[in-house]
Amino acid sequence: MTSRSSSSSNAKTLLIWLGGAVVVIGLVALVVGGNSTSAGDDHPDLQGAPIVSGDSLPQFQSGQNDPAVGSLVPEVTGVDFDGNPVNIEHNGKAKMIVFLAHWCSFCQAEVPEVTAWLAANQVPDNVEFISVATSVDRLAVNFPPSDWLERENWPVPVILDSTGSEAYVAYGAGGFPFWAMVGPDGTLLARASGAGQVNLNDWTTILSAF
Repeated sequence: MTSRSSSSSNAKTLLIWLGGAVVVIGLVALVVGGNSTSAGDDHPDLQGAPIVSGDSLPQFQSGQNDPAVGSLVPEVTGVDFDGNPVNIEHNGKAKMIVFLAHWCSFCQAEVPEVTAWLAANQVPDNVEFISVATSVDRLAVNFPPSDWLERENWPVPVILDSTGSEAYVAYGAGGFPFWAMVGPDGTLLARASGAGQVNLNDWTTILSAF
């Protein structure tokens, strides 16, 4: 009787220990999994918080008879991927602005083309060329945009847009890549959407004349 009682007691102890171990392992897995998700949500490329001021432009439909032409464009105060200030402001300089999404195949085609153009040409001194990384999605392909643009040796200053794409929406949210040409007085001269839709030779010639 004593031997059976001892064996039964030992078996119960072992089962309790194993059950506790399973619970602990499950809790560790839960914590690790939760931290992994949190780390993804906290990626720096998801933390853009630009300040957009001024009236938003109407949504872009077509470059032909665009009703936004002649309107004062919104100003954007933001930072790049490293926290350095990059702004779109009414400072007396003409501007070329391009909005890029890391998951957009048209943007992935446009970026190396623009990079090659910039290597062979010079933007006029009175013209600023600014890009905006927008519509960032950590679950989409080619995330994060900072790595993508670094791989492409992208030479254009970048503003990191908010999770709600506030800057992009303020300019009319017209597909990707989305371009805006702005005069030195801050008024919109043209908008365009899609890869290969902007002739940078033409745009810089127009803007350099101001």
